Amino acid sequence: MITALILIPLLAAIVAAVSSTAIAKRIAVAASLITTIISAIMYFSYNTSSGQLAFVEKVPWIPQAGIGYFVGLDGLSLPFVFLTALLTLVSVLASWDEEKKSFYALFLVMQAGVTGVFGALDLVLFFLFWEVVLIPMFFIILVWGYENRRYAGVKFVIYSLTGSVLMLVAMLALAFGVSSATGKPLSFDYEVLLANLETIKSLPGIALIFWGFMIAFLIKLPAFPVHTWLPHAHTEAPTGGSIMLAGVLLKMGGYGILRFNLGLMPEQMQQFQTILAILATIGVIYGAYCAMAQKDLKRMVAYSSVNHMGYVLLGIVSMTAMGIHGAVYQMVAHGIITGLMFMMVGFLSHRTHTREIAKMTGIYNAMPVLGAIMWMAFLGGLGLPGMAGFIGEYTALSGAIQNPNTAWYGYISLIGIIVTAGFILYAVQRVLLGRNPAAADDEHGHDDHGHSSQAAHSSHSKAHDLSPLEIAAAAPLVILGVVLGLYPALLTPWIDGSTQLLLETAKRVMAMGGGQ
Repeated sequence: MITALILIPLLAAIVAAVSSTAIAKRIAVAASLITTIISAIMYFSYNTSSGQLAFVEKVPWIPQAGIGYFVGLDGLSLPFVFLTALLTLVSVLASWDEEKKSFYALFLVMQAGVTGVFGALDLVLFFLFWEVVLIPMFFIILVWGYENRRYAGVKFVIYSLTGSVLMLVAMLALAFGVSSATGKPLSFDYEVLLANLETIKSLPGIALIFWGFMIAFLIKLPAFPVHTWLPHAHTEAPTGGSIMLAGVLLKMGGYGILRFNLGLMPEQMQQFQTILAILATIGVIYGAYCAMAQKDLKRMVAYSSVNHMGYVLLGIVSMTAMGIHGAVYQMVAHGIITGLMFMMVGFLSHRTHTREIAKMTGIYNAMPVLGAIMWMAFLGGLGLPGMAGFIGEYTALSGAIQNPNTAWYGYISLIGIIVTAGFILYAVQRVLLGRNPAAADDEHGHDDHGHSSQAAHSSHSKAHDLSPLEIAAAAPLVILGVVLGLYPALLTPWIDGSTQLLLETAKRVMAMGGGQ
């Protein structure tokens, strides 16, 4: 079934690329809808009590090099596979006005690649899918982005490739090191490596191997100080690209840290716990303050992702069940809520011809449906109780505070919540409330894109509120953002089983070396 989730969008992308634009749109919707349904069936049929891998497919690929086609899902990866399919569907619907068929084909290729990342359990296969994701995202930014798209696209590629090279070297060193130390054939199989954790922790240069993986994942997350590509990529990407970038591409980093750094090198995770906790705490506070300083609404949302991913990293490095649970919950919640925020900002800027916060006001009165959904999305980003983001942030911070080694970093990170409330409430007050811009006095000024203010103001009318198609694109994210905030049992059991299994293995390995 995992292979189907990878092949369906790939085949659909090929068909879309040789079809007309009208057909390509419908193919993209059909493929993403089918994969969303399949992944939902897999999600609800998973045995949450075991926490074990399910839907496993293992076929020899290049046996001489120890490389196989090995895929499988557990409670840590299943939510992201479903989220990937859903956000692809949402992104296509939100980008319905785009008239180039290659645009839709690239989204389908990206979906296949991201699904492969979350499903791959062979290190080489994981790396290949990781690289596949880079290509469509680069072209989506470069071709369909805004004014500074070339700079943003190139910076995205440079950072991503730097991380990829380090990860590849680390993978090779890990696999060859285990093979050399045990005298067994070379293998990149995750389960084979998992069976040799005692060997892994005593490999020469294991700290460098650990950081080879970690830097690649910190770049993708992104964490301070390797986060600077994100605001540019988010700001310049088209709406659909921003939804996918925030919704699932960033999650590849958090998932990779859990699966490989914590899963295969828990002792090094504990060894470098303080360094990672400091980076996480800086990310939480620095990301929030940077978001507060932004004049561009989309850039503000982009910096809020640095803040939110700081909570994710802090929850993971706490190495507590609650902290890891909160990190995974926060990643899922962030994908839903921030994806919705980017969608609403995209819809709004399309109507107003500006993203400058100072030039927006009265949106709620002028476009009540758009305003209401944006209001909900922004309050979800704030971490309001009753929304999915609250549960993720609360449990991640609680897990950090539970561990004496990370407790103070958890307390310091509370500052980030206060600052986040400040910039979110300011944006709500400035953009959504106030009088209708059509009544503004300055009707002959110009906005930051060179459009006349009069034209921008005239677009703020109820006739330009969200269309039925745009409401349909937003609806799944609105529903999930609320449901996961009020009914966490829809996600918690999936995370818990696999988290316990991960931590039991980590504790066993650390106990062998006298770790705590």
